[in-house]
Amino acid sequence: MRLFLYVIMMMGTDVMSIYIYIQFFENLPVSLDESAYLDGANYFRIYWSILLALLKPAIMTNLILKGVGVYNEYYCANLYLQDKRHLCTVATSLYTFTGPMGNQYELICAGVIMSLLPALIIFLLFQNQIYNGVAAGAEKG
Repeated sequence: MRLFLYVIMMMGTDVMSIYIYIQFFENLPVSLDESAYLDGANYFRIYWSILLALLKPAIMTNLILKGVGVYNEYYCANLYLQDKRHLCTVATSLYTFTGPMGNQYELICAGVIMSLLPALIIFLLFQNQIYNGVAAGAEKG
């Protein structure tokens, strides 16, 4: 459970994640907090039992958006990974098909399609959570 909370905290470190969480929390009615407080729940119990359970679409949206961003990372991986033979990401390994004598575009295109498949499969599996999390802050209440 601690690993799950750590992942949630790490996913909320950029502006887009903070915006999604703020918009999602603004659409939750305050009466949920008040009724739980009147029933005797403390603030941690209200957050853990009620708010975090309702926050699942926003959490899934941030996990997927950040996961795809990390999966497609090129600049930092190319800058910090020094041993190119053993440590490389998918995006930096596609760069090996370019050279001074020309580019192997058929291998680059095949690699791009293969690198898109996991993100596409994850998107298709969790598209309801993504749409619910992104659209949660879109309506004006």
